[in-house]
Amino acid sequence: MAKETVRASDAPAQLGARPVRRGRLPDPLRSTPALIVLHGVVLILTLLVTAVVAVRSAGPAGNLGERAAGVAVTTSSTASEIYQGLADADVAASAVFLLPPVGDQHEKLRTDYGTAVHTVERQLTDAMGGAVNDPDRLNRLAAIGSRLTVYRGVVCTALATAGGDAAPTGTDSAASPACPAAPPENIVAADDPRSAARAVLASAYAREASHYMSTELLTEAQRLWDDDTRRLLHARADARPWMAASMLVPLALLSALVATQLWLRRRTRRRLNVGLLLASGATVAVLAMLVASWWHWPAADDQFGDLETAIAAQNTSQQHLGDLLAGRADLYLALGASVDPAAHQADFYARGICPDPQVLTSSLDCPAIIEVWTARQSKSQDAFSSAIRTVLRGGSIGQSFEEEKTVRKAALNADGVRADEALAQLPAAPRQLGGAAAWVTLLAGAGVVAGLRQRYLEYQ
Repeated sequence: MAKETVRASDAPAQLGARPVRRGRLPDPLRSTPALIVLHGVVLILTLLVTAVVAVRSAGPAGNLGERAAGVAVTTSSTASEIYQGLADADVAASAVFLLPPVGDQHEKLRTDYGTAVHTVERQLTDAMGGAVNDPDRLNRLAAIGSRLTVYRGVVCTALATAGGDAAPTGTDSAASPACPAAPPENIVAADDPRSAARAVLASAYAREASHYMSTELLTEAQRLWDDDTRRLLHARADARPWMAASMLVPLALLSALVATQLWLRRRTRRRLNVGLLLASGATVAVLAMLVASWWHWPAADDQFGDLETAIAAQNTSQQHLGDLLAGRADLYLALGASVDPAAHQADFYARGICPDPQVLTSSLDCPAIIEVWTARQSKSQDAFSSAIRTVLRGGSIGQSFEEEKTVRKAALNADGVRADEALAQLPAAPRQLGGAAAWVTLLAGAGVVAGLRQRYLEYQ
């Protein structure tokens, strides 16, 4: 008898052994009820993500509009005013030490300094009043205020060391003088032997005060400006991922609902599931609501580029104006009783105010400034006195500084106008429907639960 050959695949399995199925789920998870539950869990999780996106995206969508941009431009303008006020105060303080602490002209210079200090203090007070709901900005303004107090203290010490006269009387009567009146024993006459030594010591204090203004106060004011403009950039950057999520997540949910509907119809050979149809319609409504909430995005995104460019130009113009004012303070300190006038001269030219000292720069008389640096070394008292008269506001160099300051302030204001025009072109944020979309998502979830529960019970 011939022997039959039995294939291993046809051989009966050993008792108690189960066939091994590779690459396939275990049977309990491949059953239709289990797959219905799995589809339901995925859909519910996607619905939850959609609801979260709908609620959380309302804030970035609203901040992208005209309101947040308007706040950023307004606060940046305030920061610019504070920056200019601080620079003006430093120029006024440096001018005080040009002349001996006697005479009407010196008192007028002190009055100008007191007025400049009180102006910037009012600007800080107004800015702090408008930042009560913004702790970070309030802290920065408070830091500027505390540094201004330190600066005033150093200037007052310099004035007292120089043997200054009484506090200026021309300032606002409602405000306290920038510095208290000097004690009688500190007041010295111009011909007093101690006046020269005191003038040198006072100039050292004045230079320290000016250095503190440049490295601390103006730097902190610039950070205030940078923070304001950075908020505007963040409003745009933060909106992009939320806008993408507001479009993509509902589309993913709708795709999952359609795929589940097709799978369920093919698996159960039944008609379309009413619950899933309801959920699909609700998802379409959610997508429409989110599209309406972000309808302003394309135009706003284009206009934000113009607004950023205008604000960057405004920032550059502000720095140019600050360099001019700081350079004027360097000139005053070098011409005064400074122990290192060459350092002030180096600081002046390092600011780029006069790229070529031999050539006029816009309205600034750079060639005439060259003679001022050597006036102190001149043995002629008339040359030194003439240099002082020239650099003060009524002199030719002083007038050229004022004209250049007017030119740079006009450029700064023109950049501000361009920023305002770019702001006016920003579309206002439409009414945000994120909260309503979340409630509609809840309705879609109810449809998913009801529709899949019906099919699940049929298979139990």
